[in-house]
Amino acid sequence: MQVRARSAPTLAEPRTPLTVEDTVPSESGSWRRSLAREVPIAELQQKFGWTEGSWQAELLQAADGAATSPASRRGNGSVSAAEVNRYLAEPGDGRFLTSEAVQQQRGALEQRLTGRARSVDVDAFDTGWQETVARRADQLGNANGKLTRAELNTFLTDVKAGKVEDTAWVPDQQQAVFESKVAESAGEADPLRPTGGEGGVALVKEYMRLSMDEAKNVPTFVSYLVSAADLQETPVDVSREKSHFRKDPALGEAGVAATDYTGSGFDRGHMKPAEGSPTQEAMDESHLMSNVAPQHPDLNRQAWRTLEDAVNDLVQASGGKAHIVTGNLYLNAQGKPLPPEALETLGTNARRIAVPTHQFKSVLLELPNGNLSMFAYMVPNVKDAPTKKEDITPFLEASRTSVDALEALLGQDLYAQLPGSLQAKLESDAAARIAFQRSSRYEAASLLWPGQ
Repeated sequence: MQVRARSAPTLAEPRTPLTVEDTVPSESGSWRRSLAREVPIAELQQKFGWTEGSWQAELLQAADGAATSPASRRGNGSVSAAEVNRYLAEPGDGRFLTSEAVQQQRGALEQRLTGRARSVDVDAFDTGWQETVARRADQLGNANGKLTRAELNTFLTDVKAGKVEDTAWVPDQQQAVFESKVAESAGEADPLRPTGGEGGVALVKEYMRLSMDEAKNVPTFVSYLVSAADLQETPVDVSREKSHFRKDPALGEAGVAATDYTGSGFDRGHMKPAEGSPTQEAMDESHLMSNVAPQHPDLNRQAWRTLEDAVNDLVQASGGKAHIVTGNLYLNAQGKPLPPEALETLGTNARRIAVPTHQFKSVLLELPNGNLSMFAYMVPNVKDAPTKKEDITPFLEASRTSVDALEALLGQDLYAQLPGSLQAKLESDAAARIAFQRSSRYEAASLLWPGQ
């Protein structure tokens, strides 16, 4: 199914009234990164293959040069994930723009286009980086010292297409993984990296992290970020039709091939969904077979798809961000882990693929005000999964669980970066206390969380 077409965004669309009840306040959002946990830039470049002149190396150097706390760290050749985050929130040189920064630039222009004004002076913005972006957009327009909506939209479209030499777009989803790599290298807990458990092959991509269970040939979990700004800024030409399933080159010949599922009766189910991919590169990455698990067709195409859409709709409606961990479980009728000999498998050769009995999805929702909500689902991977809307709702409601329960089954701490007090409040709750108006245009989320 093709990603929904999008018109060029101006202001964020008006959101349907949304209530998220019993959220947990957090002054710094879901966690506070450490400024002190720095890593030498040269070490990061060597570890991840970020050559001189690559956007990753230049972003690290820009973050290092912008470090302000303490000033002695500025330009010291090392960076922390916190410094990268601070730079991207206020990119003084305007060289790297996240989706969130793009949205802020659009909003800042709209605030100044009062009355019948069609343009504003490029030096009329509140921050230096916004003025820098305004000047660049004007220079690519008519270069008259004033910025119009059309000039800004054209500039940002070109930036996202990689056509502007001195400005690069870093989607929020990509930013999250980039910072996760820096944080892991510094030994810092991160929302995309569960801790504990028996491990597996850790694969860190550009838009997701995952742990591959080599014995089962299925990912134990896949983690990623979804943000409202990414959903709004995704270019219109990002399409599922341009992507195809392929073996993960990082796994070599041992990796699962798309043809391993041929004739099995199972769908190749995305763990990180194709929908919500902010770039074609992200869309292609979601089709790696390391991001795939066997799903019964009705579950994959109906109830599981509804859950995926619901999360995206919820993020869009709230204007927030969701840190998501999705994965697979193998349980008996009593909810206990199945022994290896009891697993159902598919495949026509020596490479057998274990069929999960359940797929899970845990979501840490961070609202724009920093408040947090958390919810989780453990969905049975059954052949007779419901296909009608009125049946999908109770099926998914019965699949709600707590993050604590998932962690007990996985033997992992899914959100280790959260302070213990926040984990205690959020992870024991099996309810998703979220309600939309009955007339909500966010159909999937309304299906899961009907208005009272």
